[in-house]
Amino acid sequence: MHQLAPTYRATVTLGIAAEEALTRVHGVPGDVEPIDERSCRLHTHTDTLEWLAFRLALLDCEFAVHEPPELATYVGARQVARRGGAALRVVVALAAPRESASS
Repeated sequence: MHQLAPTYRATVTLGIAAEEALTRVHGVPGDVEPIDERSCRLHTHTDTLEWLAFRLALLDCEFAVHEPPELATYVGARQVARRGGAALRVVVALAAPRESASS
């Protein structure tokens, strides 16, 4: 018997106006609710956290996940890994031996 993937319901505050969000969330199921002139709330659903995290990243704006907690944890871990990777690249670059101008 085929088992359906679980569906996650998500609530996310976006750091863009509702009108802008509507142009960016094209293809994402759900509703956009204005909060003020610079932010809105997205109520959506998805079968996988990875897909929703990917779609949120494509919005190219600040966002805060309110639910589900699994999505907040997933997005937070990805952001820490990305920032940690960038910091590690800087540390490695600073620690790398440099050729002197007289060589």
